Amino acid sequence: MADKPLPTGYGTFCWSQLNATDLAACEPFYTRLFGWTALREIMGGHPMSLISRGQDQIATLMEIPPQPGASPRSHWMGYVWVENLDATYAKAQSLGAASCVPPSPVPGTGRFAVVGDPGGAILGLYEQPAVEPARPASTGTGAFCWYELTTRAVEASIAFYTGLFGWTAREWPMDFGTYTLFMRGEEAVAGLMPMGDPEWEGIPNHWMPYVGVADVDERFAAAPGLGGSGCVPPTDIPEVGRFAVVADPTGGVISLLRGMD
Repeated sequence: MADKPLPTGYGTFCWSQLNATDLAACEPFYTRLFGWTALREIMGGHPMSLISRGQDQIATLMEIPPQPGASPRSHWMGYVWVENLDATYAKAQSLGAASCVPPSPVPGTGRFAVVGDPGGAILGLYEQPAVEPARPASTGTGAFCWYELTTRAVEASIAFYTGLFGWTAREWPMDFGTYTLFMRGEEAVAGLMPMGDPEWEGIPNHWMPYVGVADVDERFAAAPGLGGSGCVPPTDIPEVGRFAVVADPTGGVISLLRGMD
């Protein structure tokens, strides 16, 4: 998965965003961990960092606005390209989604919305009028290379995403049980990992992005020195490669992946 670009076009992931409780703490962690560059900007009165990998803009780090009485947690969120945001947003609600952010403009770019799926995992929807995103996605070290829904609501989530985006679900037996591949035609666009073991206690259902790295073990070992921590140690995935999970200084989690040579 780390060595070839993700599919592009409607119904595929096109952007990643970290919603952070402390932007100043997160920015140096990610730029040093992945070799990214960051350009600080203000959007809607709130600070954010536009993240680039070489010449490619690939993500944003957005500081969560203060919320009286709430204790937000840092989290990564993926966005899926849609052709008609209003229709997709309405369809998501009809399929049981919660509304987090209704269709809203991104000045000079397009429009977005945010929904919570039937299991509570948060997902962004993005529309860029009159543009079909056909350019190949970035690939290799420092690029987003996979998106995975980790959830306890397996059957409800499969029904929701296949109904919303027209994806199909393909079972992939693994040593822990059944992993689900979400397919667009013959292309795998995302995965679903069931959360059933006690080790998942206290972790909400969520979408997890993976970033390609040259050496999973070395980057995992580097995370604590950058203010982060290790969550899942380097582990081999049969027929795929090697992965690990790290947390940034504010608790946002992200996966590292090196595909098989």
